[in-house]
Amino acid sequence: MAQTALYNTDTSDMYIPHGLFRTVFTTSDGIITSVDGSETERVTAVHSYFDNVLRFLDAHHGGEDAIVWPVLSERCADAAGVIGRMEGEHATIHQLRDRAGEALAAWQASATPANGDALSASLSALHSKVDEHFAEEEAEVLPLASQHMSPEEWGALPGHAMQHFSGDKIWLILGLVFEQMTPEQLTTTFALLPPPVIDMWKSSGNVAFDEFMRQVRPTA
Repeated sequence: MAQTALYNTDTSDMYIPHGLFRTVFTTSDGIITSVDGSETERVTAVHSYFDNVLRFLDAHHGGEDAIVWPVLSERCADAAGVIGRMEGEHATIHQLRDRAGEALAAWQASATPANGDALSASLSALHSKVDEHFAEEEAEVLPLASQHMSPEEWGALPGHAMQHFSGDKIWLILGLVFEQMTPEQLTTTFALLPPPVIDMWKSSGNVAFDEFMRQVRPTA
């Protein structure tokens, strides 16, 4: 029998990764067009930036696939249509993500204006679908998850994403996440993060992030 107990879990933290992806994809064209193909170090940095964000998108959606959809499917019969639609959208997004990854690799190999245009177009297509998906998820899934998932179950999502993140700059993802947070959210997050993560961020991660983003973002 499906579980009928209702929770009142705060699912608003989902707006943080959603905001990260929206910000990255909204600003992607400006970053790409600001790169001179002869700037080898900057091409490398911008490639790494987008590559890590795309890998974080993989990890973010992987957590929903592994945790959210199975729980809601079991406990909320009315969610079947929404979950099926969300899963289908994930499949479409992953296809667009793979195309963006291919365009990114081509641009890294030869940062020509034509390859830059192709990369911008692929990220724009991904952004359009992701934004549509996020809006639907925020309107329909978050209220269901609030009712049918415990705080502990919902709280497993960030750890799952970090555990399955395949990029090489975890401090980049942390920095981009922290940029989306209010001061109050930052205070709460630092109180909950494992001490080794806090030590890494305070000892080297924050400096690495600031230096890296100065390479990535175009200067005024």
